Amino acid sequence: MMIFRQIISKSGGCATYVFGCTQAGELFVVDPKYEMVDEIIELARDLGDMKIAYIIDTHTHADHLSGAKKLASLTNANVYYHELSQVKFKVERVKNGEEIKAGNVKIKVLHTPGHTPDSISVLIYDRRRDESWNEPWAILTGDTLFVGGLGRIDIGGENAEENLYYSLAKLKELPDYVEIYPAHTAGSVCGIGISGKPSSTIGFEKRFNSLFRINNKDEFVNRIREVKMPKPKEFDDYIRKNLEGVI
Repeated sequence: MMIFRQIISKSGGCATYVFGCTQAGELFVVDPKYEMVDEIIELARDLGDMKIAYIIDTHTHADHLSGAKKLASLTNANVYYHELSQVKFKVERVKNGEEIKAGNVKIKVLHTPGHTPDSISVLIYDRRRDESWNEPWAILTGDTLFVGGLGRIDIGGENAEENLYYSLAKLKELPDYVEIYPAHTAGSVCGIGISGKPSSTIGFEKRFNSLFRINNKDEFVNRIREVKMPKPKEFDDYIRKNLEGVI
């Protein structure tokens, strides 16, 4: 049986995801926030002493401290980042299209740069729902696509606007029924127009998300450049600490 939990922090609208297969007894943890590490470990115990085996950060976070390294030190789990990440501690580096399986659960990595160069989205498959493992039922979109909005691009590096456009084009290729679970809800400074609703679907966002539904690159680039968001002064400090890894 597959387990899936969304944990939303009390401040900043950060969302952490804990999911896995009870038969394998293994859990994936995606985007753990530093101050939520104890809560995550307690949840794993409550789920039947399941093992936290895979820790994934969808990108180098700028708005909060990542709990990835701390959680790994307490569980001996591997930490996964995209291969372009500049993290300075030991991690497993994943590429676009790479898969990890745990019992009846499989994930597939999509490189979706734009918000940051190392941004990924995580497709989730459940063999109990689709024996072929060809059809994902959900995607964790990090700070690339939010419910009602998109990730900010001022920390995305060179060609961030175009990169985000092409990343969103990848997501639009997914079936409309695929559920979207972003790394933030309303209250975050990491995106534009983020809704307070914690999840959505590809189809709903293609219809109602005003930036996501743009299918012309020049129009998209011009529209997103018009959005002016002040950059919080703590961003640089959080990025530096997350690259070094905090325990």
